Amino acid sequence: MFEREHNRQTGAEREIRRRIAASGAITFAEFMEVALYHPDGYYANRGRIGNQGDYFTSPVAHPAYGALICVQIETMWRTLDRPAPFYVIEAGAGDGVLANDIVTFAGAQFPELSEAIRYVAVDRTSPGEISGSAGGVEWIVSTGLPIGGAAGCVVANELLDAMPVHRFEMVDGEPREVYVGLDHEHRFVELLDVPSKRLIAERVESIGSELPDGSCGEVNAGIGSWIRSVAQGLERGYVLTVDYGYEREELYSEERRLGTLQTYYRHTDSGSPYQRVGRQDMTAHVDFTALIYEGRSAGLRPVFLTTQGEFLSSLGYSRLEESIGMAVLNRYERQGNVRAMRRLIDPEGLGRFKVLVQEAASGIRRASELVPGVEVTDDLRAPVTDESHLPLTERSSLSFG
Repeated sequence: MFEREHNRQTGAEREIRRRIAASGAITFAEFMEVALYHPDGYYANRGRIGNQGDYFTSPVAHPAYGALICVQIETMWRTLDRPAPFYVIEAGAGDGVLANDIVTFAGAQFPELSEAIRYVAVDRTSPGEISGSAGGVEWIVSTGLPIGGAAGCVVANELLDAMPVHRFEMVDGEPREVYVGLDHEHRFVELLDVPSKRLIAERVESIGSELPDGSCGEVNAGIGSWIRSVAQGLERGYVLTVDYGYEREELYSEERRLGTLQTYYRHTDSGSPYQRVGRQDMTAHVDFTALIYEGRSAGLRPVFLTTQGEFLSSLGYSRLEESIGMAVLNRYERQGNVRAMRRLIDPEGLGRFKVLVQEAASGIRRASELVPGVEVTDDLRAPVTDESHLPLTERSSLSFG
């Protein structure tokens, strides 16, 4: 596959070309790692979310998202007998919108939790200008999770889909890995060769049905090490993962026979990872079967896997939407806030994202123990959108991711 080069090369693209020139073709996973996380790569530059960016996420769609995550965290805190400090570690915290919304809502709605909570926002790049006040949030720049022996909750909101993936294509009944090289005109070209990791063949073998020749897919080799690091640092508590993806049989189904890799630039699928290298987003759907299996192997028991729409509804979404009617807003603001909130549970949009909760030594026996009672949900009052979220006029045509 050949693509025309963009006129101006980023530092990320130059580094990729240097590596290929020095050692030959590299795995797509290495290509994606450099394109996204190089000092002059995609995530090193902020301002990618919103009308002038490339996509939007649930936290910036409306602060009700962070409020309902806070409701879940408060319930988790109570199941652990209200430890203090109670650590909330957000992995891949980005520009801090979710962190700020959770901490702010805790202060307004759950004063006892607010006193106990220690919120640590972790990202592998500097947060730059933090959205909102983010008061009470500790920021750490790290590729790992700086926790040990903690009681609390690890939150990963749309983190795993941005991890580098190995890509493969089925040839003569066997997976062949996609490598990235350069042709004689110095254009990026895809090459198929023997997989660099045994995990790729193991993943294909585990699907349970034979993939026809020409089928493509991705394997996230980093999920196992990531969830193991989480388990090692979490003495007791929960892992809350929200992302788009599927369980394995559905992920590698005929419907997705060309794979799930997507590239976004200004809310448009660019169609190729080999243009605007370092300036466009790249993501792939999450294999939740792998996350559950690797988590269980590391000592994390799965509690439930559901959709975002169902998850938020169980936490009191309807009560939050009703409470917008009591807020001091004009008609336009009220309608805009309701429309923005409904996008969070839209089964054709953000509402179809998956939510996985895993636990370690929490003592709970059933998933229902993490559902807040009416004594909690009846008193909920929705926050309204502010300058750290998408303006109400920007929401209709944006891409989520």
